[in-house]
Amino acid sequence: MAVTAVCLSSDDQTAYCVSKDGVIFALDTESGKRSKFDWHHTVDHSQTSGSTADWVKRKAQSVGKNALLAIAISFDDRYLVVGGGDKKLHIWDAKSHQYIRSLSGTTGHKDVITGLAFRDGTHELFSCGADRAVKIWSLDNMAYVDTLFGHQSEVLAIDILRQERAVSSGNDHTCRVWKIAEESQLIFRSHGMAVDCCKYITGTEWVTGASDGSLAMWSQTKKRPTSVLRRAHGYPRPGLAPFHVHSIASVNGQDPTAVSTNGLQDDGPVGPGSVGGDASSWIGAVGVCKGTDLVASGAGDGVVRLWQVADGKVGKVLHELGGLPARGFVNALQFARSGRFLVAGMGQEPRLGRWARDGTAKNGLLIHKLHLHE
Repeated sequence: MAVTAVCLSSDDQTAYCVSKDGVIFALDTESGKRSKFDWHHTVDHSQTSGSTADWVKRKAQSVGKNALLAIAISFDDRYLVVGGGDKKLHIWDAKSHQYIRSLSGTTGHKDVITGLAFRDGTHELFSCGADRAVKIWSLDNMAYVDTLFGHQSEVLAIDILRQERAVSSGNDHTCRVWKIAEESQLIFRSHGMAVDCCKYITGTEWVTGASDGSLAMWSQTKKRPTSVLRRAHGYPRPGLAPFHVHSIASVNGQDPTAVSTNGLQDDGPVGPGSVGGDASSWIGAVGVCKGTDLVASGAGDGVVRLWQVADGKVGKVLHELGGLPARGFVNALQFARSGRFLVAGMGQEPRLGRWARDGTAKNGLLIHKLHLHE
């Protein structure tokens, strides 16, 4: 099934991913060797704890009960946490692949878990879900800490750096910055219906991707985006700066593929998807190379696009650098800390639904090794 989330160990040696069928994989980024976490992910449908809250409008669940949609690893590679359709946080020892325990119950999420993020340098975990809530957990104590309310619809993504400020985005037209120590929040309204993904660039700036295909830059000092690229994945852009890419793919155990020397050709993107219309331009993932001005975005148009964060007239803007071939839906993106490569979680279907499908795509991880030149 489609890969839905990706994370990397602190030394960039191992990539971890989860999929819609509830499988957890670890992949050696150098050798391509992969291993599967040994567990039987089944849901007790008779459980009443963790059921949907009364104040949330009931509707058909977009993913299966066994699906995993989020993954995060702690700064010291000690804890690996996954979450998804069963509304629980499942905690693993990342190095030994041993299952530790789950966190749920009356203080847990009441609907699908859609995002996870550790605060840098700590074992403090932030989670978000379709129950409109953002929750804080302490893995040192294996305990629930707090719930942050404010979103008016499903929360789809969350991110945090070292500072006690998390950013979340959701299906309610908004991004929210949560000031944990001050117990307050800042609300930033987007023009798009669903803001599917968000990533911090600095402690006060972040980038988002939306369902209408727009890519936006935000600053904590402005209520509106400092720049918006509409249909960022909607059409090819000629005249891009050349760069060299060596790509290896690990897709369901198949052999490495593709070597290219520019993400785009004169007649359009490399590896265009077979899904047309708005579904192909829906941005499902963004990635940020920490400590740099490099940003990546992915949709269903067959190209992972690279962007440079630059100064504009009223704030930060994005300049396109090029593209990397990626057939299928890009559901997750993660840069190596070293900047040597980019990992993309690929699928035949989008992360949160089945409204489109590219039958010729492969489900799995795609690793692009990056060699950027001035």
